[in-house]
This record gives sequence, C-alpha cells and structure tokens, in this order.
Amino acid sequence: MSKGAGQATTPAGADSAAPRATPSQARARFTVETILEAASEILRVQGVDAVTTRKIAARAGVSVGAVYQYFPHKEAILIEISKRVMDEESEAASPELFRLHRKSLDEMLQALFRNTVRTETRLYSLGRDFYQRYARHMQFGRAQGLGRGSRTSEQLVASTEMLLKQHADVVGEPDTQLASFMLVRGMRSILATLVEERPELLQSPSLVPMLVRIARAINDSREEGEEPDPLAGEE
Repeated sequence: MSKGAGQATTPAGADSAAPRATPSQARARFTVETILEAASEILRVQGVDAVTTRKIAARAGVSVGAVYQYFPHKEAILIEISKRVMDEESEAASPELFRLHRKSLDEMLQALFRNTVRTETRLYSLGRDFYQRYARHMQFGRAQGLGRGSRTSEQLVASTEMLLKQHADVVGEPDTQLASFMLVRGMRSILATLVEERPELLQSPSLVPMLVRIARAINDSREEGEEPDPLAGEE
C-alpha cells in the first residue's frame, strides 16, 4: 500500500473517505472524538498497520458498529486524523498571520514556513508510514491559514496569488499565477520529500530561512541588484 519515498500516494478509499455522518449532538461528537483519540493512540504506539476498526472500537469502548456509523473504513479515520492536525495548526497560526497581513512579505513567509515545519513535524511524529499514506497527499496551504476544509488546490493558488499582489512592490515576477502555483505545489513537494528522506533536518535552524529564500526566488525575477519597479502591480 505504501510507496517509496518521494512518490505521492493516495490512500485506498480516499475518494470515499469522508465520515459517514456529521455528528450534531454532544454525545455523537464525543463518540467521534473518542474514536479518533483511540486510533491516534494505537497509531503512536503500534504503527499504522496495527490500526483496525476492531482495535479502535475496543480501545474507545464502543461497538464496531458505532465506528462504522461515523467512518466507512479505517482509512477514513486516519485521513481525518491528518486533517485534524492540519486544521488545528491552521487555527493556531491564524492570529499571527492576520497580524502580519500588512507586514512585509518576508515576515509573512517566515510565519507561513514556521507553521508548516511545525505541522510537518507533528504529522511525522505519528509515523513514517502514516505520513506517506495519509499526510503527504494533503494540500500545502491547508495548515498555514491560507485555507481550511474543502478548499481546493486552485483556491489555495488564488489565495497565494492575492498575497503576492498585495506585496507587488517587492514581487518582481509578473506571472503571479505561475509563481503562486509553484509556491503552493512545489514547496509542498520539497517539504514532503525532506520529511520522508531526511526528517532530522526539520530541526535545522537554517530550514525556514532557506525556504523563504526559495520562495522569494520563485516570485522575484529581477537580476541581483536591480531595484523594484515602483509601478509594479499598477494597471
């Protein structure tokens, strides 16, 4: 089921991985949270292959039928764990990103990448196999406050392009659509490969500054020493 490092993988059943029902009552929400926590505990201690609906039910203290009431299979549970991690990090990062919204592009990029590295570290802590199967395919940007929930990659690219246009005074690349696509998809690929092949490098203090430099190189087409165009971004 798991592919080699550096290859994108799509979990089996990913197309039908949404929870069967959205819990609206407090008791139902508690049951779902208990199921997810039980799955997370098994995942941390025994690894992804040890996670089964029967084991989850036993640890959660519910029937197997109760698990299936909310999740069609274990893949849906593991994908939900990945989404929860990213959404929790997104919520935690949102106040800082809002505060930096009108600050310099470098400050914004530093905050984005700090949060990204923190999120990747947290996901990887659940196991390399889990990361490859259930986290690597997640969209870059979900956990940086650029978008949550069902936002598509195209919407994330559009959000990033808006960010670049807001900083047109320092963005030299006229093709902001291409630059945004490269930032959203290219940087996610770089980080995922780093996590899979050299996860210890996530702790390097050089990582975030290096990611910022890569991002700036993508969105700045000026030659070294060339001054920004004061009319950049004007119609």
